[in-house]
Amino acid sequence: MQDAIREILLIQLFEGVLKKQENFQELYPLLEANKHNLDERFATVLRFKTEAMLSEVPPEYAKDIATSLIGLSLLIKEFRHGKEANNLEIAITGYEIASKILTGEALKEAWGMCQFMLGNAYHRRIKGEQAENLEQSLSYLHNALKVCNHEQFPELWAEIYSNLAIVYGYRIRGDQVENAELAIKAGEVAMQVLTRDQSPEGWGKIQNNLGIVYRDRLAGDKAENLEKAIACYQNALSIRTREDFPELWAQTQMNLASAYRHRLRGDAAENVEIAIAANQSALQVYTKAAFPINWAEVHMNLANAYLHRIHGDRSENLEKAIVAHQSALQVFTKDESPRQWAMTQMNLGNVFLEQEQIEAAITSYRSALKIFTPTAFPNECLKVGQNLGNTAFDIGDWAEAIRGYSVAIEAVETSRIWASSESRRQEILADSLHVYKNMVQACINNKQLNKGIEYVERSRSKRLVDLMASNDLYSDGEISTEIQQYLQDFEAIQRQIDNEIRHYYNSNNLDGNNLGKSPHSRADIEAYNETIADLEAEKQQIWEQMRRLDPVLAGQIKVSPMNLSSIQQLIKVPTTAILSFYTTSNDTHIFIIRQNQITLHTCTELGFETLQSSILTPWLEQYVHHKDTWKEQFSFLTAELAKVLEFNDLIAQHLKNIDELILVPHLALHQIPFAALPIAETQYLGDKFLIRYVPSCQILEFCHNRPSVSSLMNYGIVEDATEDLPYASWEGEQVANLYDISDNQRLKGSQEASVSNYRQLIQKVQVIHSSHHARSRLDNPLESVLILGDGCITLSQLLTPSWRTPQLEDVFLSCCETGLGVAEITDDILTLSTGFLCAGAKSVISTLWAVDDLATALFSLFYYQSRHQGNKRLQSIRQAQFELRTLTGETLTTIYKSKLSSFLKQKLKETETQRKKTQEERDIHPQNSQMYQQRNEEYKKYAKIGNRIYDAKKHLESFCGEFKPFSHPYYWAAFTCSGLN
Repeated sequence: MQDAIREILLIQLFEGVLKKQENFQELYPLLEANKHNLDERFATVLRFKTEAMLSEVPPEYAKDIATSLIGLSLLIKEFRHGKEANNLEIAITGYEIASKILTGEALKEAWGMCQFMLGNAYHRRIKGEQAENLEQSLSYLHNALKVCNHEQFPELWAEIYSNLAIVYGYRIRGDQVENAELAIKAGEVAMQVLTRDQSPEGWGKIQNNLGIVYRDRLAGDKAENLEKAIACYQNALSIRTREDFPELWAQTQMNLASAYRHRLRGDAAENVEIAIAANQSALQVYTKAAFPINWAEVHMNLANAYLHRIHGDRSENLEKAIVAHQSALQVFTKDESPRQWAMTQMNLGNVFLEQEQIEAAITSYRSALKIFTPTAFPNECLKVGQNLGNTAFDIGDWAEAIRGYSVAIEAVETSRIWASSESRRQEILADSLHVYKNMVQACINNKQLNKGIEYVERSRSKRLVDLMASNDLYSDGEISTEIQQYLQDFEAIQRQIDNEIRHYYNSNNLDGNNLGKSPHSRADIEAYNETIADLEAEKQQIWEQMRRLDPVLAGQIKVSPMNLSSIQQLIKVPTTAILSFYTTSNDTHIFIIRQNQITLHTCTELGFETLQSSILTPWLEQYVHHKDTWKEQFSFLTAELAKVLEFNDLIAQHLKNIDELILVPHLALHQIPFAALPIAETQYLGDKFLIRYVPSCQILEFCHNRPSVSSLMNYGIVEDATEDLPYASWEGEQVANLYDISDNQRLKGSQEASVSNYRQLIQKVQVIHSSHHARSRLDNPLESVLILGDGCITLSQLLTPSWRTPQLEDVFLSCCETGLGVAEITDDILTLSTGFLCAGAKSVISTLWAVDDLATALFSLFYYQSRHQGNKRLQSIRQAQFELRTLTGETLTTIYKSKLSSFLKQKLKETETQRKKTQEERDIHPQNSQMYQQRNEEYKKYAKIGNRIYDAKKHLESFCGEFKPFSHPYYWAAFTCSGLN
């Protein structure tokens, strides 16, 4: 019976639409009388009835039915009575049916109009998930643009862009920064046609919508954005007067009120008063009877203004805020207006919190989270979850705090996945780290250490985790054509940078002594000149574009966080423990994870500021700017760190029967040589434990999951690539002799140790030993470099898909600063060491500072001798460190001096021969000729190499005269192992 009534109404509406195509509003009395029939069932009846009609009429009449459907849908969509949610569902049904009918070239304009209408309806849709509705809206609007171009349909084209501005402004998915910029761009495009003179109403609408976008814009200066928002609203009001457009005037007044409430400039108290006045102006038009939804929205706005009001009695203002929110809830119901209902609940919770009605606030926040879920409304979910967590945290309700922070973190991670750029992903995480810290503390306070360590892991090294997940996808070597083009452009710019650096060094009369691996070198904190900085910025843009195509960044693949059980599976023997450090604003926590248990050691009152200012900042600043002071203060700073981290208590209470530590440092602790921390008068931490490092447990898991290679190791060596490190050549010779490495697996000197040869070599071997210059870039870690004969290999190159080395078991970077980096606030430590891990290596030995040439050569020899005896990596590192620091001058003289002196003598003889030969070749040319200049550069190069060899001989004599020349940790403690043992 009811369906029959609906069919009769439908026929009446069809007939009315056909007769009154110019005056649809005349049909509103019919709709008003039958609004109770405009329900979900009506949409079904519309679909069935229309399909029946289409089956009965000739095809040429189908277009007329579609046209009537569009008119009928528009009529019901704009009908203000009944239930708006149902009205929109009916309209969408009509548009969708019409869209299927209007196919073919001849009907493309009508199809485009229908797509536009669908886009408009979906953006307003109430039912369904709002995030998905907005995505559907964007899809339909972009479909409309495929057929509605600027030349043929300028006004419709502009209206589509005007709608795109609205939808991008409200979009939930995707990168919120990018969405706002797309909204602004769409609005500006629309105003090319919808100008103030030609289309004042359309122009005013765009100005109003741009005001909304600027109010919430994340890019740029917040205060300036709010001023732009206010200017846009005032522009809109110059058209939307109360006399001509009362409803639109009220809408803009309400929006203007919100902008003034958030305004940062001007007098704060006066801004709130302006906001209250604007809201009250809007209520002159938006009455509850005529515009219930708008009336409720203004009351929600008004309540927020009273919450932040400075003038008047505080308690009275808060009561007014509660009354206004409760008024809004008379209209906003959970079923009919879920988003507005949840927003009101959140805001009501904020008022209750101000009144110290804690339970009422918690109840309101819980209610809001029923709608504001992490995937449906991540931004709102983050706010509410954080508010709930903080409120419960402050009263010591740890379980409730954990519930609040849990959904907030899920919301952060959803937003991060939706972000399309790597830099934006980092910003999202950095902006929310305080939520992770509070969550970890709440878990600790609630005795849930298993959950605490899981959230520690979720907060750290996410960028590195993404990179490793991405790069492992390319282990088979298949790279898309688009990425290959980006890689070619990337490499081309790197070659330009290499040329600029060579020119810079030649023109400034510098040599390898300024590049690294000398006692006097240090990390760079900026590019050498403006040209190089510009090229680096250009390369960074290509990097971002390349990363946007990445399956992980594109959200096609999600990396699941680890739980305690999966972390414990990384511990292969019961004598190994993971120490995971985590510093909050108040304390430093050390999680001790064994195969079957987890415990916690907390260094109270050792918060971020204390740890950073007293030890970690001086450590790096002295190293970069005052290296001699750093070396003098080394023992004091490491002893102080061992003391404040309470290592002796930690060992006694938590590390019985443990002989290996896997360290997961936090922030600046990544720069610290833990093996050199003193734990007794004559004992270092590295004497008691085998030590290796990982940026996070998840990165260690990637290393574990990589396939094993053949037990027959193929070795490769890259040595003295710039021919100015005398002992690097001797080092390479010793390793080659020990493992019988043939010359075709060794790259010696500048001619052989080229970038392309290096690249080929690491594809053929399982173990690579690199002994040459390297340099860390603390200001721009991606530009940290391995320095070779004809150019550089940057960290950014190692992180691209073209540098896949899944067969690499061991990498020994016997170079300066290959493990040195500044961890971002998100705890991503980007170093050349982590670059090789991302490229596919299972283990990397690297250095935390600029190391001494002779000490490094001896350390490498001792390490490989131990490995050759069958010892594992960590045992061999400890053995090499012990042998080097206990090596006496007498033993150095007896065993090594003659060999080293003979080697240097031969090296000097070869260099002098080359110098004299170059001098003779130079002198046959006129001094002002190009050939003379070229030969002179070579002559100066060999002269400098000769001087370096003389210096090396003097240093050898000096070391031989000391009791224990390498006992200072500077010589032996820089070497660390990351990855597997």
